[in-house]
Amino acid sequence: MLLDAERARQLCHAVFVESLDTPLHIAEVAGEALVDANLRGIDSHGIGILPYYLGRASAGQIVPKAEPLFVHETPATAIFDAQQAIGHYSSTLAMDAAIQRAREMGLGAAVVRNSTHNGAISHYTIRAARAGVIGVAATACAPYVAPHGGTRGLHGTNPISWAFPRHNADPVVFDLSTGHSAVKVREYADREGALPPGQVLDVNGDPTTDAKKLPDGWLLPVAGHIGYGLGLLVDGLTACLSDSPVGRQIPLLHETSGPYHGSFFALAISPHMFAGTSAFEDRISSLVAQIESHPPQDTEEPVRWPGQRGWEMHRQRLATGIPVTEWRWQTLVKELSAYDVTIP
Repeated sequence: MLLDAERARQLCHAVFVESLDTPLHIAEVAGEALVDANLRGIDSHGIGILPYYLGRASAGQIVPKAEPLFVHETPATAIFDAQQAIGHYSSTLAMDAAIQRAREMGLGAAVVRNSTHNGAISHYTIRAARAGVIGVAATACAPYVAPHGGTRGLHGTNPISWAFPRHNADPVVFDLSTGHSAVKVREYADREGALPPGQVLDVNGDPTTDAKKLPDGWLLPVAGHIGYGLGLLVDGLTACLSDSPVGRQIPLLHETSGPYHGSFFALAISPHMFAGTSAFEDRISSLVAQIESHPPQDTEEPVRWPGQRGWEMHRQRLATGIPVTEWRWQTLVKELSAYDVTIP
């Protein structure tokens, strides 16, 4: 089936506003982040995870009405306490604070502590690029990812993203989860009946493809020591800069009914304060043109710049709808109905 983007927004409204009693200005930010993920093909972070937010809210780990607080600020930096607010909202406030400071100072950064799940991290760097600045963002949470060579979780999947603005064109955007995604691993298991090889350890720290061992197991970093090193960078930029619990100081979600101490980092860089916006955008346009004209190894697969496929999918899905399998839709309806959500 194809789900119209507006109907997807209505579904988010039913969950956040009607079921969780979230203030409209917060709900709209969260809903737009989820629908944006679906439109760009990041379905693992789209409306399919709406039941997750209902579950975390019912457990007291997400506070739908919470408003983040300023803890400290300077002309170039800011620290927020999210107070367990919906993560999309607190992360958007942080990126906006970074953008404002970059316009005034050339560079601006903000961090958030006591945060919650905030969806696809590239949503926030794209927001910066749309505002004409370079955006960098990272987020960290519960320690389900083992270090390279380790046998148990040390930190979160710790995604990191950057986006470059382009004049009258879609941003160049890169988004990487430094640890293998639990959502994608589960989707693979649902589809294939087993876990993807090389991505999961069992509770004893041994590699496994047995889907039954996932709930008590651990995820592995992407690309071994590379994902591990980048994951530690995210820990430093998020938890350490915001003075938030880090690594195994953070409780596993199923072991606590209290805060799970997510943290977020946002950086904005103004090209205007360097060689100038026009010069930057000319160079980026040149780089994109070089990529698009680059000879491919496979003539059926052109060389693409980061984000290109997602923007092509965005235009297609906005016009025709978001594809959802009948099984996935029925599963989502069943999960939402368990929380008495009225399906629009």
